[in-house]
Amino acid sequence: MNLYRFRLIPESPWRTPWQADTLGGLLCWTCARTEGDDVLRQQLIEPALAGRPPFVLSDAFPGDRLPLPAAVRALDVPAELRKPLKRARWLLSESFRQLQAGAVPGTGEMLRDAGVLDYTQLRNTIGRASNTTNDGGGLFPTEESVLKKGMRHLTVYARIVPEFRENFERLVRELTQWGFGSDRSAGKGQFRLDGDIEPIPDLDEVADADGCVSLSTFQPAGDDPTDGAWEAFTKYGKLGPDFGLENVFKKPLILLRPGASFRVPAPRGWLGRAIPMHDLLAHDVVCHLQGIGANVIHWAFGLCLPVHWPRGEVRPSDPVSELAIPDDPPPVPLALAEPAPTLVLTEPAPLQTLGPAAQVPEIVQPARLAPEQVFVKVLERREIGGKVQYLVQEKGKPRGVLAYGIPPPPDKLPQDGDEIAVYRNNQDPRNPQYRWDRPQASQSKHGLGGRRPRHRM
Repeated sequence: MNLYRFRLIPESPWRTPWQADTLGGLLCWTCARTEGDDVLRQQLIEPALAGRPPFVLSDAFPGDRLPLPAAVRALDVPAELRKPLKRARWLLSESFRQLQAGAVPGTGEMLRDAGVLDYTQLRNTIGRASNTTNDGGGLFPTEESVLKKGMRHLTVYARIVPEFRENFERLVRELTQWGFGSDRSAGKGQFRLDGDIEPIPDLDEVADADGCVSLSTFQPAGDDPTDGAWEAFTKYGKLGPDFGLENVFKKPLILLRPGASFRVPAPRGWLGRAIPMHDLLAHDVVCHLQGIGANVIHWAFGLCLPVHWPRGEVRPSDPVSELAIPDDPPPVPLALAEPAPTLVLTEPAPLQTLGPAAQVPEIVQPARLAPEQVFVKVLERREIGGKVQYLVQEKGKPRGVLAYGIPPPPDKLPQDGDEIAVYRNNQDPRNPQYRWDRPQASQSKHGLGGRRPRHRM
């Protein structure tokens, strides 16, 4: 299997962690929807259950960070460095390569900040009968995440068998049209592929390696090595909605986090296994799926990189700085920018002067937008469900979606790079939405007449 790397650019907040088993499972669902059940079974499920997966993924890491190997935490640490080591989670790619060669990173090279901002978003409940909120608002919190300022992309590593390389890239590009994780139908988890999937063989070029580090959330197989260091956690997964089951919950799974380290006599490209559905689901659910000819697995493989097992003692070092990747420059709305004076020569009135008449310049200001309108720059056109949408960006705001209202005729639709005037569809600064036409004024909760009548006439 060859080692590759690709980068994802999030276009909206996400609610589901970018873990390898979730991403691998979504690629399997994408294969079933686009290629059919037979292709899914023959090319993915059966080889995975036989211990020959066509691809193995890492988690998606912010920027160029890589997980700090758990083996480093098992080294001798001076008392004053125990707390910084306990909090550290990441290494920059250059520091990770030095660790592969046998150098123990200093505490200044270990990063605590993941580059991801987690926050709580309040949402309300809409009553089915009234099509509005209840008296209390029905508020409930949801956890969402975005990349911090200066962090532009997520990086995923993959091992792919040569004959599945084109199919894999096609599945990833198809998944960008669906989105990732929870609430993707509401706009969460939207992302795009930044460039192409590129080979990165230098991460495998470690001479005389006697250990390996996992970059994935995975579950070890029965014959995987056990001499090492790791951090385990319990995951409560769910099935997708395609089967229409009432019980969609998987059994609790014990998984290992990225950074799990193992001593191995020879390099291992991957660890883990595909968890069969009789180990994954309740008995009645398994019987139902077998009755309709379906087979479900949990893609619990872990991508590994070779390392020299770290030896020695953790030492203090100067902090390293990460080169920030600037965001794409936002467009400058014409209505908000300082307009340059336009000189228009007009015919002057006759002047009583001794010399020839002078031309008097007239300053003409450009037209202003309506108070409700804003300028956005068109970044990308999409067609989802037969409807045209646009990825756009307003000055000083994150990217948003122009997908509401009545669009202009097809021959008048904008092109990528155009700056157009639109209306805001919401006031969410993290997930802006825009519409073509002016939003209609909504009626009050109790209608035009104030309170509702107590009894029907």
